[in-house]
Amino acid sequence: MDQTQNSARQPAEKSTATHVAKVLLSTGCVMFAGYGEDPFTLTSGKKSPVYVDCRRLISYPAERALVMRLGRLHLIKALDIENSIDYIAGGETAGIPYAAWLAEALHKPMIYVRKEAKGFGRMAQIEGYLPKGEEPRVLLVEDMATDGGSKIVFTDALRTAGTQINHVFCPFYYDVFAHSEELLQNAHLTLHYLATWADILDVAEKQALFPEEILASTRRFLDSPDDWQREYGT
Repeated sequence: MDQTQNSARQPAEKSTATHVAKVLLSTGCVMFAGYGEDPFTLTSGKKSPVYVDCRRLISYPAERALVMRLGRLHLIKALDIENSIDYIAGGETAGIPYAAWLAEALHKPMIYVRKEAKGFGRMAQIEGYLPKGEEPRVLLVEDMATDGGSKIVFTDALRTAGTQINHVFCPFYYDVFAHSEELLQNAHLTLHYLATWADILDVAEKQALFPEEILASTRRFLDSPDDWQREYGT
């Protein structure tokens, strides 16, 4: 396993981040819990007054095509993906369409990985074909990352299956939970992403898309999510 990668994050260029933030906002992927409403529950189990639903993006052909083109260009530049990756793996379930689009664009074979083995049939956790004894280099693709926990589950399954995996791609990364980078580093993973909450807030503020009180509340959460959760009893 290649452990020479010493950075847990590889963000896209600012212009790319701005484009993706605008897409997520214009397609309604960015959601805010209104006053008195229950907060969102993230994949990690953490609570949040804001949420980015990248699953929604799959219903917008032009916008998703732009995001995937920007993602492909970022990956080609960041890690020479056409020559350093053999397989594209989608994480169940939201990462599967993103993995399929990327695999198609790069003419790479695709697999997908479950959070746990299914309880019937072949009892498989990984679907698709993986050659035995070859240790193919795999890029894990998901729709987004909060604290990185689910990426570790998928990575463990892929490594157990005999693959090499050191890179993960997500169009969106929360980039607010302090322990996420350490978690990824310990797993020898580099997270490649296109936009973060900072990029979304930057566009939302410049375009005055939401009331200031909503943006102020969001900033309080993003500045210190743990303090916010303690304050709101979540």
